[in-house]
Amino acid sequence: MQLEARLRAFAALARRGSFSAAAEELVISQPAVSKHVAELEAELGTRLVIRGSRRIRLTPAGEFVADHVERAEALVAQAARGARSLAGAETGRLAIATSGTGMYLAVDAIAEFHAAHPRVDLDVQIGTSEPIVELVRAHRAELAIVGGFTAARDVESETLVEDDIVVVAAPGMARSRPTLRDLERLTWISREEGSSTRAAFEAAWRDLGITPSGRISLPSWEAVKLAVAKGAGVSGMSRYAVTTELAAGTLAILRVPGWHVRRHFSLVHARDIPLSPPAERFRAILLNELRKLSGPTARRTPRGGALRSSAKPRRARSGGQKAPLTA
Repeated sequence: MQLEARLRAFAALARRGSFSAAAEELVISQPAVSKHVAELEAELGTRLVIRGSRRIRLTPAGEFVADHVERAEALVAQAARGARSLAGAETGRLAIATSGTGMYLAVDAIAEFHAAHPRVDLDVQIGTSEPIVELVRAHRAELAIVGGFTAARDVESETLVEDDIVVVAAPGMARSRPTLRDLERLTWISREEGSSTRAAFEAAWRDLGITPSGRISLPSWEAVKLAVAKGAGVSGMSRYAVTTELAAGTLAILRVPGWHVRRHFSLVHARDIPLSPPAERFRAILLNELRKLSGPTARRTPRGGALRSSAKPRRARSGGQKAPLTA
């Protein structure tokens, strides 16, 4: 058990690159991670990490051990899933992760899945895209719904739907037709850094030459919508995320000449192990629900790709500037 704890701590450290991030992933203290890694180094008789002021680097021995521990973790997870699959899709546990905006796409599928498989415990985690993709890599979630593809050899992704990022405001503000220059004078409200929606409209700012004068970051899209509805500023949001508010008249879309921002949502899962029966069933339900929104757009993408901004620029630059995956 001691060796297992040490190996898990080292594997998390190798994945995340810092003791604080590894401690957060394992839900233990930072000193505990440091102690486990030091004990593993003592047991193996070699140095595994080079400790820096903010991040660590793996030694050649550390790279070797990290690679084999990662394979071992994948095999253990595969064995557990294989055993559970003998019981079929009717029992067990399914862990999925989604970005805040992705939750708006997943909620109907979650309800339908639970109704069809009430004996499967469904664990849904919500966060920004980078951390939830890490959950998939660490085999702590089988599926993740994120904005954009993730370009990585260990993660497979498939496009779910195309999504428009629209500029939303309080209804009174939307009666005017603001120009791009007007957008600069407004306060922009968004999720924190790591949000793919934020990354998409910030890429559009760069393409269009916009530098907003004020910024507010909030921890959830529900908080963003409340602030915008109160007139605190405007936001760039997924059209899927504001369907209810647009219908109720609490938010409205600003029609801004030159603003055309589109990205896609993807379903990602680990490449090294097959999906469990509950995960396969949830995927099928999700794809069926999303076809009702946009038609049969889902396609598997072996390597993935980067988040795409399709804002139409005024300057002689490509509107398809790539940004790193982050929702």
